[in-house]
Amino acid sequence: MIGKQTKGKSFRGLLNYLENKQDSCLIGGNMFGRNAAELASEFRVSQQLNPSAEKVVHHVSLSLAFGERLDDSSWCALAGEYMEAMGYTANQYAVYRHDDTEHEHIHICASRIRLDDGLITRDSWEYLRSEEVIRRLEDEYGLQHAPSSRDRKKRRVSSGQLKRVEKERACYELGETQVPPSIPVKVKLQEAIDSSTRDKPSLPRLIARLQVQGIEVRAGFTRTGKSKGISYCMDDVAFSGSKLGAAYTFNGLQKHRGVDYESTRDDERIKELIANPNLAMEMFRRAMEQQRLRIHQQRDKGGFER
Repeated sequence: MIGKQTKGKSFRGLLNYLENKQDSCLIGGNMFGRNAAELASEFRVSQQLNPSAEKVVHHVSLSLAFGERLDDSSWCALAGEYMEAMGYTANQYAVYRHDDTEHEHIHICASRIRLDDGLITRDSWEYLRSEEVIRRLEDEYGLQHAPSSRDRKKRRVSSGQLKRVEKERACYELGETQVPPSIPVKVKLQEAIDSSTRDKPSLPRLIARLQVQGIEVRAGFTRTGKSKGISYCMDDVAFSGSKLGAAYTFNGLQKHRGVDYESTRDDERIKELIANPNLAMEMFRRAMEQQRLRIHQQRDKGGFER
């Protein structure tokens, strides 16, 4: 089973999307609403408990392997177990089943704001925890272990590292230690690169973004100037792109993460950034200044568009 998670700001926008997909069906959850409009109105109850919170929408999709099927009651039970295991024990959520692809799947639209105390549900180690929960649910419901396409392009951390993180997390939450668990450097690097490539930047811009986060980037070039690889170093631990996974190699960044690269345009800039990482801060300051200038210009024109 493949699981994906995203966060957003608009319940109505997500609910409209889920409701209007072909063969969409609202099958469960813990809410009374019968359609997108009613559910969106109901979600406002939790929003009012924490009006300053921004990304309060939690969107989860769970997809079965090709040929597998679950009835609606099984899907609802599975969704409820997943949400509880992820810490959503006092949160509103609705479950839609979609049959618009060859892989049967559900979508869960949930509020990150807890109804009992108005606090945001924690999301630390969310990706690792979700993978662990999904593996358990696959065994419980007799489903195939189906790694996502993202996982196939990403080298997994070892089982030993995962067990260590989970043990540290349990001890920390039980108050047995005051030191929060450490996330493996490989995972932190993968997540940093994933976050920095969401808007499909140019390769020099990606390198600069990583450098601003304290990540050292190395890109090799042949004598003719052609790139021959990329590597990363974080917390004094270095990884080649291939050690992180296919999506993090020089070619994989372009193919799988949408990074824009043109040799004649970018090579010299890449060499400059690698030789002088301080240029990244200069690029960052310049980008912030341009953003401030756009904000001032928009204000001068009579205010922001809504």
